[in-house]
Order: sequence, then structure tokens, then C-alpha cells
Amino acid sequence: MFFHQLRYISFILLFSGIFLYSCGKNDIIKEKPNVSESVSQEPEDTVQLTPAELFSNAMCDNFLNDTDDEDLQIYLEEEIYPVVSKSDKVTIDKLSASIYLLSYSEGNESKNILIQKYYNPKIDEIYFLKEVVTFDAKKYYIK
Repeated sequence: MFFHQLRYISFILLFSGIFLYSCGKNDIIKEKPNVSESVSQEPEDTVQLTPAELFSNAMCDNFLNDTDDEDLQIYLEEEIYPVVSKSDKVTIDKLSASIYLLSYSEGNESKNILIQKYYNPKIDEIYFLKEVVTFDAKKYYIK
């Protein structure tokens, strides 16, 4: 009977030892990350923005102080950037909650685009329309 209890206790101690050893081994691995793994993770953290994304970020962040309007950013990237990408001067002003005036230069000529934001409740969609306007925005808005 004594040998039976001794065998049972040694069996429990053996499995406990194996269990504790395996737990300790995983902790050591987690504490010392592989150098090649940490190096390979760095490039994934760096995000490269396209020129169109840089343009929309600059217009929304620096001119409009609005970083929350993703719909406007996408519209600026896809529809407006191709039109103004060769310009050396671009600015945007928010005239109202749904109207923006984008001014840019093309050669020696100054051009303006009026951008209006709409909502279609039937299909729950936000969309934009642009209209080229020919007036001098400075003379019209600044007296």
C-alpha cells in the first residue's frame, strides 16, 4: 500500500514538474523576442501615403482643420487631385457646412471649383458635386 501511495505521489510530482518547466520555457521565449522578428515588423508600421492622400490630408488638416470627414478626403483624392495635381498653388475654404471653395492656379490663370456636399436619404449615401466658377474669389469674399 505504501508503494502504491509513493508511486501516486511521484507520478503527480513528475507531471507537476513537467508542467512548471513548460510554463517557464514559454515565459522565457516571450521575454526575449527574436531580433529578426523585431526588424521585420518595423517596415509594416511605416505607412506610405500616395500623393493624392497627401493632398487630401493637407487640405483637410491644414486648411479646413477637419480630420473627421473621410467622405471629403476620398472625394478630394479621387476627383479633385487629378485636376489640380500640376498646380503650384492650391487652397480650400469652407463657406458653409456643405459648400467648399477650392482655388488653384493653372499656368498664370487662377481657377475656382465650388464643391457641394449632398446626402441622399433614400440610399443613405453622401456624395459631392463640383462646379467650375469663374469669379475672382478674393474680390468676392474679401472687401
